[in-house]
Amino acid sequence: MSEPYEVTQFITEVGTRIRVQRLARTISQADLAQRADISRQTLIAIEAGALSTRFSDVARVLWALDDTSLQAALASAAQDEAYQDAVRSRLPRFKRKSKSDA
Repeated sequence: MSEPYEVTQFITEVGTRIRVQRLARTISQADLAQRADISRQTLIAIEAGALSTRFSDVARVLWALDDTSLQAALASAAQDEAYQDAVRSRLPRFKRKSKSDA
């Protein structure tokens, strides 16, 4: 089963933005990968928009680039009305398994 086009497009755009930010800062792939504590092959996959990339690896790259605008855009839960409603209602973050679920 393939991902929806919107998901694929989003991942591709994030990868492109990371590549452009890296090039604008004249940082090599090897140097950025080292700063982000990931392999160069992982960075290549991120920049290519690979769907198999771990979100934590993308986050490491964003922090290594100090790309605060994309960090904020990806972590904008504070701006999400549904999120705010959930926080105000004190919804649990996860449901514990009951003994009958086990």
